[in-house]
Amino acid sequence: MFDYAVVGGGIGGVLASSLLSHMGKDVILFETLDYLGGCAGTFQRKGFYYNVGAATFVGAEEELPVGKIAKYVGLELPIKPIDPAMVIYLEDKTIRRWRDRELALEEISKAFPELNHKAFWKRVYEVSDAMWSMWCDSLPYPSLTLPFRNLSKHPISFLSTLLCNFFSAKRVAKVYLGNFNSDYELFLTHHTLITAQGFLEEVPFSVASLGLTYPNLTNYYVIGGMGKLLDTFAKRVKVISMKTRVKSIRKKPWGFLIETNKGQYEAKRVILNTTLWKAGDLIEELRDFSERAKRRYSKLWGAFTIYMTVEGELPKDFSHHHFILLREPIPYTGSRSLFLSISEEDDPVLSKEKTRSITISTHTRLELWEGLSKEEYEERKERATEYCLELIYKHLPELRSLKKLQVFAGTPKTFERYTERYRGSVGGIPVIKENFPFSYPSPLTPVEGVYLVGDTVFPGQGWPGVSMGVINLLKLIERDFQIC
Repeated sequence: MFDYAVVGGGIGGVLASSLLSHMGKDVILFETLDYLGGCAGTFQRKGFYYNVGAATFVGAEEELPVGKIAKYVGLELPIKPIDPAMVIYLEDKTIRRWRDRELALEEISKAFPELNHKAFWKRVYEVSDAMWSMWCDSLPYPSLTLPFRNLSKHPISFLSTLLCNFFSAKRVAKVYLGNFNSDYELFLTHHTLITAQGFLEEVPFSVASLGLTYPNLTNYYVIGGMGKLLDTFAKRVKVISMKTRVKSIRKKPWGFLIETNKGQYEAKRVILNTTLWKAGDLIEELRDFSERAKRRYSKLWGAFTIYMTVEGELPKDFSHHHFILLREPIPYTGSRSLFLSISEEDDPVLSKEKTRSITISTHTRLELWEGLSKEEYEERKERATEYCLELIYKHLPELRSLKKLQVFAGTPKTFERYTERYRGSVGGIPVIKENFPFSYPSPLTPVEGVYLVGDTVFPGQGWPGVSMGVINLLKLIERDFQIC
């Protein structure tokens, strides 16, 4: 009989298992794949390794959520700081997103000299700083006392951000900048799209401030791939059952009976690192709960992703992350941006034998990959791949001359098959005004003793959001858990 059975080895499942194990709980973690991380992991194909998604890593400082968890469980992470966080390309403009705020503002002002940026970005930084200063005291959610607690402990920060939840980022930007041009809106809105899954006019200014300033946090390169982070946290978990598919979970008077392809297990409590929409597939009592979630949270994004292994020399100062913004959408995606991540030259896993691992990702509408014949599906995938690679070579000509050892692509159908994400969606529930903050799902479910972690419960989105969600859950259900 385990204290907790955790189903799913994504960020949320691994962090929850690590924390609970460190607290002395008997925990078993189930993962269907042969690697941890799911959409945030690192996988192998034909001898080469790839990060599943193209992404930066932030939040590891001691005062931020990932850093607090690492310190709590006593682990050193396999990371090194990088600067700039990324290089952005927009037609003839190149914008380096430096950590230093003054340097960052100089780059933006140079690219868009017709605007007076200083007042706008000053307000963005004020709100972002206020949000981070309050994050520990904003948990656990949901809590009726949360607003009063924040008001009493952080009166200035709380009041300065309160109204920012009610106005879209675009509306606030117009107050400070006037009628800015479409290129600058493209620049701003794709920061919020990759961090909050929403456009500038959809995302509350409070949330947008975090997305616009995450390049000004310390960004890190993960040595050995994103999966190494999960493997590091998993060292604290005594029992991990890989290649284990959980078929069903049934509530019993003493707890829960978990049926898997490797036999039956018993646990007092269950944490699902799956999506709201898939929880009902495992637990009959949650079926209506999941169906309501499908209707309520229907705005979702998928990813079209290209994986490459290349061989050859690149400039020593070649950045790890590149973000290409486009005035016209990419075919079969509906997206106007590409994010590219490339491995470091001496990475022992991703760059073995003088190769480099590249992951290229763009948002895509899920319906564009649904209901297709096999021929139509393959044709779309091939055309989108060719189109994206030509865009990459146009803005990063250094890559064109490199020898391609392997190139393949993934669609929402690929993510659905391997990670079992609902319809192949990635990024979780958009943090947009119609959802956040008052209608964002909590980790609690209608079944007592069953909880959720991951990017479809508060506050979602990437390593910082999911790790905050894990802390939020444990503060709700474990009285002795004191991390902040």
